[in-house]
This record gives sequence, structure tokens and C-alpha cells, in this order.
Amino acid sequence: MIMSVHVTPPPFRSDSRANRLESWTTTHDSSAGHSLSLRTADAVVAQLLELAPDYSLRQLPPNIWTHVLWSPGALRPDVAELLAVLGTTLTLSCPVTLDFVLALDWYKQPVEGVSATSWPNTEIGELVHLGKYRYKAEGDRQTKVGLLLMRKMSAVIRGHPLLRKADIVLDVPGHDIERVSFGSRMAATVARDFEIPRIRVNARDKFRAEAKSMDPSERARVLAGQFGIADDLQGQTVLIVDDVFHSGAGMGETARAARDAGANRVLGICAVRTRRR
Repeated sequence: MIMSVHVTPPPFRSDSRANRLESWTTTHDSSAGHSLSLRTADAVVAQLLELAPDYSLRQLPPNIWTHVLWSPGALRPDVAELLAVLGTTLTLSCPVTLDFVLALDWYKQPVEGVSATSWPNTEIGELVHLGKYRYKAEGDRQTKVGLLLMRKMSAVIRGHPLLRKADIVLDVPGHDIERVSFGSRMAATVARDFEIPRIRVNARDKFRAEAKSMDPSERARVLAGQFGIADDLQGQTVLIVDDVFHSGAGMGETARAARDAGANRVLGICAVRTRRR
């Protein structure tokens, strides 16, 4: 006889850097509504509540779920779309100037017993590495890798009911504004794919030290007040596109400039998030 063994998952532990929607289920009840049970972090649930504010939070008995929401009627198609995206992407902890930020994946894949410096890249991380560094001087190869990466990013934006409603695309200015960065090319591709304008973000200094080697506090200090936007973004929803999210200082400063220009909503998407805390 084969016996089935039910294994209860351990309690959910939120990661201070980023979280996925680990699992979800929906059940219908006698009051012509449905409950949506979720196992995830608050920042993930916030996107669902923004899309569908008719959901209310129910009292939660101790179990594997972190949140239980209730709404009249059946599960809406756009909510199902969002659930699918949130299960495959990372929702990042981000600066307060942003409403939320998604990453397609982590940069590195941890391997037990192996030094972090030797961890392999994830699939998305490898595409970023090739396009941003290895093929930097090889235009054709960089373009090929970039297009593959952008097909994946555009699919996420298209499947996310809030991201796809953005009015304007912004990029994060690189450390040398005389050069078009890999992240800026990504932003240009999103603007083209979704037929929305890309607005220029100005940098106070034409050249500054690369921020990736700095600690978070130093990076924030160097970038503070660096960026500005001349265009009027009053009432607009903007989407900031970048390649790598380290501490979020660059994207946060870009978002600050967008808010100063009048933006109502500031969202972000990047290819990868580093494992660094």
C-alpha cells in the first residue's frame, strides 16, 4: 500500500531584498464571492490591492498563508494575469520615491558550499552579463543578446496590468552621459515596443565614478540631487527601466526627479537584482 504523506510548508519568511508570490489558491463561498489565499510579502499583495481595490483583508488563522483576501464575484481575468506575473518575477524592496519595482530574476544563483563570488549567473543574469560586459564592444552580438533579454522583459510588462498602463518610459542615466548605456538601450526598446514616449533624464555631472563598487550609503550620497527632468510629467504614470538593481539608489534618484516633474505614479522594472543586501 502506498501512503500519502502531507507535508506542511515552513512559515513564510520575507526576504528584505525581494520576494516572489510563492503560491496562491482561490475558493468560492456561499456569499457569491471568493477568497484569495496568498503566500508572499506585503509588497506583492499591495500590487493586487492597487489593481483590485474591492478586495478586503480577512482575519488570518495560523496556517501556511500570509494573506487572505475576499472579493465579491469570481476571480477577474486581469487579477489572474497579475498573479501569474508575480509568481515568476521578484517584487523588490525599493526607495520610497517608487511605488513598486519588479526584477525578472536574481543576478546569481546560490550554490551551497560555494563562495558567493563563484556563484553562476541565472539565465537572465547571464544575458545581462553578456550584453552589458562581454559583448560591450561587439555590436551585433550585443544586439542579439539584448533583443532576447527584451523579449522577456516586454512579456512581463505586457502581462502586468499596472506596468502596461505606463504613459512614459525613463532610463537611469549612466556614469558617463557621453555613452549610451545598456540600460538606456533597454529603456528605448520598451518605449518602442509599447509605443510610448521616452523622456530624457538629465544628469548634473557629465561623468561620475561608477556606483556599483560603492557601499549603499556612499552610492546614495553621490547620486543625491544628480538627476533632473525638464519635461512636465504632471499626472503621468512613468516606468523606469534599468538593467541591474544594486541598492536602488540610481532608480530612486530617477524617481525623485520624476516626482519633482509632477509624475503621479512611478514604477520600475529591471532585468536582475543583485544578491547584495
